[in-house]
Amino acid sequence: MKSYGFLPVICCFLFLHPAYAYPRENESGKSGVITELAVEGLKRTKLSIAESALNQFMGRNADALDLDAVYAAVLDTGVLEPVSIAVEDASDGEGKILSVNVREKWSIFPVPVFFINSGQISGGVFFADTNAFGLNDKFFFGGMYSAEGWMLTSGYVHSGGENIPGWMLTGSFAQSERRDSGPTDEDLRRFNVDSISASAGLSYPLSRVNTSLKFSYQQMTLRETESPLEAPESGARVFGVGAGVSFRKSHWDGYLLSEKVVSTGYTFMAGIESDSFHEIRFHGVYQESLLPGFKVNLNSGLLYQPFVPPLFESSPRSVQISILPDHFSARHYAGVSAGFEKYLFKVSAGVLSAAVSYQAVFSEGPILGVRLDHGAAGAVVFYLSKIAIPAMGIGVSYNVGEKYPQFSFSLGMSF
Repeated sequence: MKSYGFLPVICCFLFLHPAYAYPRENESGKSGVITELAVEGLKRTKLSIAESALNQFMGRNADALDLDAVYAAVLDTGVLEPVSIAVEDASDGEGKILSVNVREKWSIFPVPVFFINSGQISGGVFFADTNAFGLNDKFFFGGMYSAEGWMLTSGYVHSGGENIPGWMLTGSFAQSERRDSGPTDEDLRRFNVDSISASAGLSYPLSRVNTSLKFSYQQMTLRETESPLEAPESGARVFGVGAGVSFRKSHWDGYLLSEKVVSTGYTFMAGIESDSFHEIRFHGVYQESLLPGFKVNLNSGLLYQPFVPPLFESSPRSVQISILPDHFSARHYAGVSAGFEKYLFKVSAGVLSAAVSYQAVFSEGPILGVRLDHGAAGAVVFYLSKIAIPAMGIGVSYNVGEKYPQFSFSLGMSF
């Protein structure tokens, strides 16, 4: 069930959704720096979660404080929405208090999930708590079903905090028809497989840099298949150990949240009765507001997997490319995309935006060899402002070289 491979990666639970405009209160003309934090409106969320997001503003000049940066920092928690931000005099008469009033987002719910992509329909239900124990931890359990098979998955992610490492545990089981395709979704391989995966990891923040260590186990067991196509001779089991480092910075322009992200990682997969292989990943994001509510989006991704067996080849989604089918399979990818996102309108429930991009991707695999594909993509997305999950999106893409269009629709979670 290859198209569900992204679902267990709950640890990368990053939600890009704007919220309401907010009243700004700043007492300019008074000297002093931020020496205290005051947060109001918390009910379930621990105070340490809000303070951890705001600690970066301690010691800054109050008169030069960027309130958009404060707003973005609170949004980055994923579970809090700023209502008002103010700078007030401290009780000692010298320092300043950064006072933030917040609203907690709904974080405990059953989540329906529905996808249409490359002509395939899949759906399921997840139970999720995106603010478990008020610690901004993530817990999820659920399943997906499609004509190709079914999957169950569960996990828990502890977000950690300042000088406190985070950790995560995930696991899944799937029974499905594995289908690897070419650029126009034609079958290249087809066979039935049972898959088991489990992972555990640690993360430690260093200022804006986050370091991580991850251990994983994956098992693929072949099942009897009627008329298989290019099926592997046997299943495989691999243990993985990997390390990564990432940097992230965000900015709020009053309508949309922009990010600057650089992440890279290395994993060694030790084969048990199968070949061992290496994996090197890189991902970069540069988003910048040209005007309030209008931003440029630049993305790049690299996946290098020498000697990877066909069972563990990846899809183009691994480098954020949508002009190739989700079932497309290759060993190596290098992709880039450039485009714009424009805020359309805002209602009490959230914000609607439209995005367009042009994409190019290099790929290499044992069946298709070396390829270079390029094309255009667009999407309309509705971001929920009061609920700690993305809402729904409609997307289209067109591979120019293959003259191949695609349509996609998603409703619910995206991990």
